[in-house]
Amino acid sequence: MPKPWIAAFFLLAVAVSLAAQNTPTPDFTGTWSLNLAKSSLAKDSTLKSETIEIANKKSSIVFHYKTDGKKSAETYTADGQYRVVRDLGSGQLTSRASWQGSALVIESVLQIKIPNVRVSVSGLKPVVDKWTLSPDGRTLTHETDDPKETHVYDKQ
Repeated sequence: MPKPWIAAFFLLAVAVSLAAQNTPTPDFTGTWSLNLAKSSLAKDSTLKSETIEIANKKSSIVFHYKTDGKKSAETYTADGQYRVVRDLGSGQLTSRASWQGSALVIESVLQIKIPNVRVSVSGLKPVVDKWTLSPDGRTLTHETDDPKETHVYDKQ
């Protein structure tokens, strides 16, 4: 007959595993404005202003950026699969997004095509972006590893 503490330990392990799987992911939906005073940007950064509108659409997260007056958009599906985010003509930016706990982690790789040559440059180290939401839902933080920066956004 199994000892009661072994059965209790097993049940506790199963409960913790199920709770981790059912943890809801944060909802980044909303309009976010860059707070330059709270952010830590690279010394050579020329960024003056940025607003991001984020929407959750089915299984995708859509980012609409307005950076120093220039608009762009990116769409991610947080399933860990690489997808083309942007076609640059001379190459492609591919990214994969996944939830790691309550953080949205995006790994991006640039694949460069060299004109008139049948090879492309790939296998470069991915750039990693990490997005986290404060517990009160009013602050969105975006950390990048190359260059090492922290962008802090306030909810509008």
